Amino acid sequence: MHDLLTYDELRLALQYISADARETWVNVGNACKTEYGDEGFVAWNEWSQQAASYKAADAKSVWRSLTPGKVSIGTIIKLAQAGGWQRERREMSAEDRRRLKAEAEERRRRVAAQVEADQAKLKRMQQAVAGACQRVMEQHLAAHGPSPYLERKGVGAHGVLFPRRAVLVSIDSQRERADIWVGHEVRDWFRQLPKPRPDHLHMFQLRPGDVVVPLRGQDGTLWALQAINQQGTKLYPKFGRKAGCCHLIGSEQASPEVIAVAEGYATAASVHEMTGWPVAVALDVGNMARVAPPLMTMYPRSRLLLCGDDDPDTEDNPGRTKTQALADELRCAVAFPSMPGREAA
Repeated sequence: MHDLLTYDELRLALQYISADARETWVNVGNACKTEYGDEGFVAWNEWSQQAASYKAADAKSVWRSLTPGKVSIGTIIKLAQAGGWQRERREMSAEDRRRLKAEAEERRRRVAAQVEADQAKLKRMQQAVAGACQRVMEQHLAAHGPSPYLERKGVGAHGVLFPRRAVLVSIDSQRERADIWVGHEVRDWFRQLPKPRPDHLHMFQLRPGDVVVPLRGQDGTLWALQAINQQGTKLYPKFGRKAGCCHLIGSEQASPEVIAVAEGYATAASVHEMTGWPVAVALDVGNMARVAPPLMTMYPRSRLLLCGDDDPDTEDNPGRTKTQALADELRCAVAFPSMPGREAA
């Protein structure tokens, strides 16, 4: 019975599973966190050290990001049995069964309570970050500014913003707040930053020359900012809400013939400039699936077009394959814009 798997049995079963494949590594971690909560980290971390690529800091970071409930303990049992593990058969008294079942139910109760607390905290942190981003936008960003990135891409500024000065948002998940530092205060903040940096302290930095993309929900609420630096690196604030959020270019059109969705800002701006259509910047192909359906509701008379990234040099070309699969699911058109002489968006 899956719900009677003891902690010692878990550690033994894990020895029959390879930790080298990242997908397996993450799935096993999810199953451990689902069944044992944070108590499962010790067994998962010990098992993870079998992998040649193991790094303690990465294991801690990934564990914190895992969401209980996505994978059950049955996944571990199945993988272990495929690797040759055979569960020891032993007779258990009715009392033992009741005790083990009660322990499993208590673990699940603690995990469920922790998940509820984590979700509540996440919402509070999202609100704190959204408030800080709103203040940054109102006080420290301008509608015009220099951008080597946009010049290199050959596209204009469509609703994006530019830092007037150096700005840093410090995000403290322990105190549950987000504070803003500007100009020389940024340097002072780094001077006072403990070394090594505590896990609960995060930073989101903007510099003159960056492009700042506002990320809004379906109702227009600002939830986060995306910063694109001069080299094209894209950064987000920790706890900034991204799921379902986008930046809509050409939103003034009430009933366009076509509404498009693209991953990155440069691709979206290029499509808009070539066609005049409104284009939503969804940030990545995973978020396209959350952004596209509401747009279909908002623009019921418009045709939806997904503009995917085509990366033939990347293994399995995930941008193309995932965008095509989503287009098939939504029964909409799909295109893979080619912009000679430009870098990928």
